[in-house]
Amino acid sequence: MLDTDKKRVQELTELLNRYNYEYYVLNQSSVSDQEYDSLLEELKSIEERRPDLKSPLSPTQRVGGSVQEGFKKIVHQRMMLSLGDVFNEQELIDFNARVEKDTRLQDIEYMGEVKIDGLAMSLVYKNGELQYAATRGDGNVGEDVTANVLTIPTIPTHIKDKRDIEVRGEVYMSKKTLEELNKKRALNNEPLLANARNAAAGSIRQLDSKIAASRKLSAFWYYLVNAEELGFKRHSDSLDYLAELGFVTNPERERVKGIKGILNYVEKYREKRPSLGYDIDGLVFKVDDLNLHEVLGYTMKTPRWAIAYKFPPDEVLTKLENIVITVGRTGRVTPNAVLSPVRVAGSLIARATLNNEDFIKSKDIRIGDYVYLHKAGDVIPEVSKVELSRRDPSSVPYVFPSTCPYCGTELVKSESDIQHRCPNENCPSRKINKLIYFVSDYGMDIDGLGDSLVEQLFNEGLVKEVDDFYSLKEHETDLMLLDGIGKKTFDSLVKNIERSKSNSLEMLVSALGIPLVGKKTALELSRHFVHLRALVSASKEELSKLQDVGEKTAEVIYNYFHNEDNLNLIARLEALGLNFECTSIVQAKDNFFKGKKFVLTGGLASSSRNEMTKRLEALGAISSSSVSKVTDLVIVGSDPGSKFEKAQKLKLRIVYEDELIELLKESEGGKDEENK
Repeated sequence: MLDTDKKRVQELTELLNRYNYEYYVLNQSSVSDQEYDSLLEELKSIEERRPDLKSPLSPTQRVGGSVQEGFKKIVHQRMMLSLGDVFNEQELIDFNARVEKDTRLQDIEYMGEVKIDGLAMSLVYKNGELQYAATRGDGNVGEDVTANVLTIPTIPTHIKDKRDIEVRGEVYMSKKTLEELNKKRALNNEPLLANARNAAAGSIRQLDSKIAASRKLSAFWYYLVNAEELGFKRHSDSLDYLAELGFVTNPERERVKGIKGILNYVEKYREKRPSLGYDIDGLVFKVDDLNLHEVLGYTMKTPRWAIAYKFPPDEVLTKLENIVITVGRTGRVTPNAVLSPVRVAGSLIARATLNNEDFIKSKDIRIGDYVYLHKAGDVIPEVSKVELSRRDPSSVPYVFPSTCPYCGTELVKSESDIQHRCPNENCPSRKINKLIYFVSDYGMDIDGLGDSLVEQLFNEGLVKEVDDFYSLKEHETDLMLLDGIGKKTFDSLVKNIERSKSNSLEMLVSALGIPLVGKKTALELSRHFVHLRALVSASKEELSKLQDVGEKTAEVIYNYFHNEDNLNLIARLEALGLNFECTSIVQAKDNFFKGKKFVLTGGLASSSRNEMTKRLEALGAISSSSVSKVTDLVIVGSDPGSKFEKAQKLKLRIVYEDELIELLKESEGGKDEENK
């Protein structure tokens, strides 16, 4: 018997997908809004009556509705590499020269594209149907955000090509949409969205797809991952094909020839950038001939056949309303500019660091001045100079405070230090920042304990010292009175805190916040001494002999572990059941790598550099970023660069990948590459 509901669902799905494409992609419509809504309601009613016919890719899912528990992880079939960045015309010239040298060709043809300031995304299709949408993540593993991406009406759920296809692009929010959303949020007394990029990324990572749908996101698609396998010879042709399949590709792309074409394209979009309906933070140039991609190859993180040119940072003028002082966990005092909120490179900025007293004096920065603000590296807000023509004649030079604004202690500044410091160990600002550092990813990495919650816990008297975190489970009633803390949140928080007790020693050593001891030094200390008790009792001489410690750091560590308050804290942490042993090192037996300092340079075929570093560190090897006389091993992959040359000059032990794999098999007790 013919299933009439099934047939009608197929008909309605095809019609609604076609009308969506006409309206959102072609900017035209062959039906009225009333007719479209009527068809959509009919499909909804059939799906409600026949849940077995409801597909995750149904047009009814475009409006969102499901609330997810979380995002599952997706392992990318091929790594989602980022592009190398350049910041001026000379670097573009150098890039083109390298491409010409490596290909032995001149006047290379490139595809010039605008660089959308959004969230990188991958779409995977099989048999013409969307399988999933995933974020970039760390390049190897992303998050499955299909439910939210489906709310973007321009993304096709079905395509006519039945082959396996992966398409990559950028999800973004238009300037107009951001402006409209912020108007609504202002009326509702909600915080404004800072910029389009953050708004797009935050929308995609909403667990409630209805919220994602309400944000009216868009997407451009700029890369057909398996283009060569599908028979394409040029990147530009593959983009044209994506457009044929129904994907929105950016019309601002242009094929250019040689460095002259590249620089002309830069000049064109330097002027055109403000008029675009979306934010761009640069331009991208890709070698158009796909055959040359394999010739040029890849580094571990970036393709050598493409480059991203970043525009110089925007500079805007705004008023400096005040200068406020913050005191960090080590007592370091930092002056910060409080600014009239202003948008810089897409972000709304109200504060910027002023570094130190000398910085303020050198630029003669005064409260009430109008200052020029830009983003250093397009990331960190920075005051560049004062607009003296707008200075109030009655203004006076800023006088740096002599006492701590939080505890009243007199600030200190040595001749060799440009920073003022608060020497009071019990300064409330220092204490709060120590607590924040302890639970951050620099320390014990306890999920759920954000900066504002930690400060709240301190102010409520629930956490005064770091060991108090491990007693929070006894304060359920008090915590449940705090904003945003319900039973589920409390249980999750307690679980995460308890789990941190088993962290390897290096995480605890880093979390203690010993001056001059970061994650890398903490790892070396932990692997050398294995147990915290051995580290506590170490002499200055023993500490200073370690490769990355030195006399100054050794003295700081020695003094820390000979302070009675610190020893009492360690005793309390031990009584609470925290792990004091280094569990990240293989202790069962000695092996070739144990204790050896290594530098890894070039790309590896067997794994990523990050994975290999972790594998070697698990055997007790010590990672270093620079080659020196004390380096034991230099591990060399493809395209190794200057570190390899320096290793040869110093006549250091060089290990190539084939030998590395054999040494790993021996050191790990015969484990092969597939079972690592």
